[in-house]
Amino acid sequence: MNVGIIGFPQAGKSTLYRAAALGHAKGEVTAVPVPDPRFDRIVSQVRPKKATPATVILHDDVEAIATSGKLFSLRFLEHARKADVLLHVVRAFDSPMSPYHASVNPARDQEAVNVEMVLSDLQTIETRMEKLQKMQATRAPGSPEYNEKMLFDRIKPTIEEGTPIRAIELNEEEQRICRNYQFLSAKQTVVAFNVSEDEASSPPENVKEQIEKLKGIGTQAFAVCATLEEEIAQLDPADQPEYLSSLGLTEPASARLVRAVYDALGLITFFTAGENDTRAWPLRTGSNALKAAATIHNDIAKGFIRAEVVHYGDYDAVGSLDAAYKGGKMQLEGKEYVVKDGDLLHIRNKS
Repeated sequence: MNVGIIGFPQAGKSTLYRAAALGHAKGEVTAVPVPDPRFDRIVSQVRPKKATPATVILHDDVEAIATSGKLFSLRFLEHARKADVLLHVVRAFDSPMSPYHASVNPARDQEAVNVEMVLSDLQTIETRMEKLQKMQATRAPGSPEYNEKMLFDRIKPTIEEGTPIRAIELNEEEQRICRNYQFLSAKQTVVAFNVSEDEASSPPENVKEQIEKLKGIGTQAFAVCATLEEEIAQLDPADQPEYLSSLGLTEPASARLVRAVYDALGLITFFTAGENDTRAWPLRTGSNALKAAATIHNDIAKGFIRAEVVHYGDYDAVGSLDAAYKGGKMQLEGKEYVVKDGDLLHIRNKS
């Protein structure tokens, strides 16, 4: 999962990147483990030679959004379009270092970027439609060009009204077409409102209102003080809970950020527990056992026979996989079994 961090200059996106990378950022791209106490418990019980948590890949290599004229440069578009999800860091603190607006207005800044994403996609669609009009293939029902034209004819009026593509109902084929164009407004966006240090535990009302507004339309959003979070990331993990508590916080930014990304993408986690390697795997909500097998390895999916499934709750109750198996808590499931969050899977396959 590639998370592209975007924002205006001096909004704090690089500071939040370093904080979320837990003080271990190397360059502009860093893999951050997904915090999960269930995985920690499994690892402590299995004691594998190798433990591999699920990760998200944070990208701080997206060029800052311009403060005037055309907001998105070609370099910005190139990097942002490659991301699976965008993290928009919005300035919600007063600072003389911020060069682009005289006043702090997080709603204005967030909405300006959202509008620009829609306009960028609209321009791409209009350019493509001009080319499609000249193609003979668009007159052949079922051809790729015909399907594109039909889709763009349908969604263009809605986009012109300011609606992002992610809010438009699309079938599987239409989603595939949109993925080919890497539309920005089709991507899920997480919004982090970067507040001042004295507002870290109690964000201002205008930020709270914008967070609730965004959540009301299905956009993950939260408030954070990036400078404080960077300090927290530098502490020894054992010292972090006490410092967080003194600030009125319950968890570091990395946990909130990763959870928001998971929720935005509709992800769950399943586990494979082996003595050589115990791993946590992200998976789309509603995916079946065959898709989970393919997430592990395509060859395992090709040779799929059955999935041995232990629900995490059953595992936690008895304390080990052996106890779960002996206690009759293991279920044999076929390809169409819908994987639950926290399931421990072992895929039987033709090797």
